[in-house]
Amino acid sequence: MSWFSRFLFGPTGSAGNVLAPLPVLPYSPSPDLAALVYSDIYGPTGADAVTRESAMSVAPVKRARAVIVGRLSDLPFEQGTTDDAGEFVADAQQPAWLTGTGTVQSAWHRAAWTLDDVMFTGWALWLIERDGDTITSALRLRRDRWAFDETSPTGVSIDGAPVGDPTTVLLICGPDEGLLITGRDAIRGWRYMERAWVGRVRNPIPLVVLHEVAGEEVTEAEARAYVSAFSTARRSDDGAIGFLPSKLSLETYGQIEADLFDKGRNAARIDIANQVNLPVSYLDGSTATSSLTYVTQEGSRNQLVDDLEYWLAPLEVALSTLAPEGRVIRANRKNLTAVPNEQFGPLIDKNTEGNQA
Repeated sequence: MSWFSRFLFGPTGSAGNVLAPLPVLPYSPSPDLAALVYSDIYGPTGADAVTRESAMSVAPVKRARAVIVGRLSDLPFEQGTTDDAGEFVADAQQPAWLTGTGTVQSAWHRAAWTLDDVMFTGWALWLIERDGDTITSALRLRRDRWAFDETSPTGVSIDGAPVGDPTTVLLICGPDEGLLITGRDAIRGWRYMERAWVGRVRNPIPLVVLHEVAGEEVTEAEARAYVSAFSTARRSDDGAIGFLPSKLSLETYGQIEADLFDKGRNAARIDIANQVNLPVSYLDGSTATSSLTYVTQEGSRNQLVDDLEYWLAPLEVALSTLAPEGRVIRANRKNLTAVPNEQFGPLIDKNTEGNQA
């Protein structure tokens, strides 16, 4: 098994490892410090730990990822030069590695999971295979397979092994530290709100206290039984109707605010939209109440195109380091503004499949 294949498929030799996304720390200096680093970066461990898996359970985060990945992953990258006016001019012949990988990992999935890594952790890593000076393949390596390593000549290690040749990897730095760090409080707050919302749905009546009527004695065992029975009954389909014995009285505290969770959820959507630099309207928040500060506008599509540059530009800068001297790599942005979109992004000339030296 070649060096490239060994790092591509991992120690188990499973091709599925190439695509599998798993939550992982942005860096892990050593197994002994992993838990400490996790706590320092992401906050408390355990049920409240913010990982990619828990973040994806937050509806606005999943939607934000869908917008970023969905809009950018089918934009083909092209190699070319810039003219005197600063306009990009694509080469007539394009490198084959830009449009295919030669493996089960398609160019679309390579871009999609690279954006996923950058969005959540701030970093992504590609494996590069070359024939002399010509790149023959470039693949995204799943985030839990590699780590930053101060002892490695390239600064990274794969499956615990330092990578010594800088021409075999491409480290892609995102525009910020990653959503798992910058947005951890917003993600954790949404999860708390979801739990409270589920609890309110199960118990829609305000706080209830059962009082012992003066002159009547209720034992501790009886009190526990009454509380348990009342709690169970109020969650049933007929929970709005109940019966109290003469020795008990009922008192409620607080009021039900019907739009409490609508307001909270829309506020959380605004926070998450700001974290990922997207228009709030693209996260599908409700605009039913006058308290909301955003509405869907006709110009949101153009705003989205501008905001997506935040995620696209770092990829272009990183990929341009793989281009020959004097050339750069840019994404063909036609589908960001074309209505309707071309299928699978702008078409590429089938006669330009050779490798550019």
